Amino acid sequence: MHSRYYLVLLILLSLLPGLLLAQYHRVYFTDKGKQNALLETPEKLLSPRSLARRQRMDIPLGPSDLPVAPAYLNALEALDLEVVFASRWFNYALVKGALPAQVRAWPQVRKVQFLRPENGMSAAHRQTLSAPKGAQQGLDYGFAAGQIEMLRGHLLHDSGYTGRGMVIAVLDGGFAGADTIGVLDSLHQQNRVLGTYSFVYDDTNVYRGGTHGTSVLSVMAALAPGRMVGTAPHASYYLLNSEDGRSETPVEMDNWLAAAEYADSVGADVINSSLGYSEFDDSTDNFTYADMNGDVALVTRAADRAAQKGIAVVVSAGNAGSSQWQYITAPADGDSVLTVGAVNSEGDYVNFSSVGPTADGRVKPDVAAQGALSTLATSAGQVVAGFGTSFSAPIVAGLTACLLEAKPQSHAQEVLDLIRRSAHQYYQPDSLLGYGIPNFHQASLLGLEQLKASTLPLKVYPTPFRQRLYLQVGAIPGPMEVRLELSDLRGNRVYQSQDVIKPGGLLRIEPHLAEGLYLLRVKSEAGVYHQKIMRAGYGK
Repeated sequence: MHSRYYLVLLILLSLLPGLLLAQYHRVYFTDKGKQNALLETPEKLLSPRSLARRQRMDIPLGPSDLPVAPAYLNALEALDLEVVFASRWFNYALVKGALPAQVRAWPQVRKVQFLRPENGMSAAHRQTLSAPKGAQQGLDYGFAAGQIEMLRGHLLHDSGYTGRGMVIAVLDGGFAGADTIGVLDSLHQQNRVLGTYSFVYDDTNVYRGGTHGTSVLSVMAALAPGRMVGTAPHASYYLLNSEDGRSETPVEMDNWLAAAEYADSVGADVINSSLGYSEFDDSTDNFTYADMNGDVALVTRAADRAAQKGIAVVVSAGNAGSSQWQYITAPADGDSVLTVGAVNSEGDYVNFSSVGPTADGRVKPDVAAQGALSTLATSAGQVVAGFGTSFSAPIVAGLTACLLEAKPQSHAQEVLDLIRRSAHQYYQPDSLLGYGIPNFHQASLLGLEQLKASTLPLKVYPTPFRQRLYLQVGAIPGPMEVRLELSDLRGNRVYQSQDVIKPGGLLRIEPHLAEGLYLLRVKSEAGVYHQKIMRAGYGK
């Protein structure tokens, strides 16, 4: 063997430790340790705003709100592993370094997933980010008028709902220029950027690394009358950088999860994400269409978990409609997210918009908005026309925040359902536009008669329930027949029964339902009873 080959071998051997240190693993744990007592002091877990959202929507705290057990993280760090992110929702640690074989045998470790080297890309740091301290009519939308009026968003604005008091978390690439361009001046002058964080660079500087997030933000937040006004011009925003434009790797999904957990902790009402994942730099990491079933991709499961926490999650369908892939990308396959496709200014499907259905046959996209010649701002402050579901999604997300403002007592999933029901082809959805182009003014009027005052004296508990639901009967004239129905938020009846109730009696039912929010209806000759109830999971 020639000496030069020995030299090459020696160089490779010297680099091997560095190559191993570039590896990432997700280490999943069996439990959260002895931390359940923290659930009695929720203010130590979430911000006041986040807790208020949970209370308003009847969403209890549970094991998924607890942090990963510190002792487990310390044990990993004792092996010279860097814990770059710890997910409370899914109870795992993302670690950087060569994972010793002994870790897999630890009794607290449920499983380990290997992620390929990241070419120097950093992920989110484990530090705990601090929680935040503490209608206008006749808007002149300028060049953005068409994309807002298509969805009748101007009528929602005219009713006084422009996003005041609402918080939108924007999960995207870089926000270069978002701190200087004129159409976003009001955001900074009125202190409506509540926080920033880069889960790529582990710091608060998001005004670098790309401009995509800036353009997405402008679609919602711009307030330059006569030039450009966005769909939620008076909302407040968190700017969260989870996407690294230098590469496309699975760790970016961990970044997305870290940003979503942060958005939950600070009390965001809406998440907008104009990101999608299907293909990666290493093709062996690619998803298949069969994976787009709502249960496979980490980023999809993260988006659905954010929705379970009471956040309205609005995502882009993707721009693969004319490619070989063709279909929606993760997290657009999530069953609890609102997935947005693209139309042109005439309301017609544009061929780059990714299509549905999901691999398990669900309608996707959910709705569509203008994604061809959409009005947006560049990092240089120019107001231009662009293409992509990246821009149709924030059109919808901003108006979703305004609709939540109009319906402060509604669960986020109810509001997303109203948006679907208002769309122009709700009764004949397809794989291109889903339920169609929503009418936000109509959505604001829908559901007003759905929950009339109850006239039947009942008390229903527990809420949320797991297996059994009890109905305590109050003062009624005598025994009478009742009909019970449970419907999901799309109006589909999922349970029904008939029974006889007596004064002061107790009725028990055991509906076998998936986790989620339902509407209970009880009808009798003495009156009716309507209540929103939640079927809770088991902390998985």
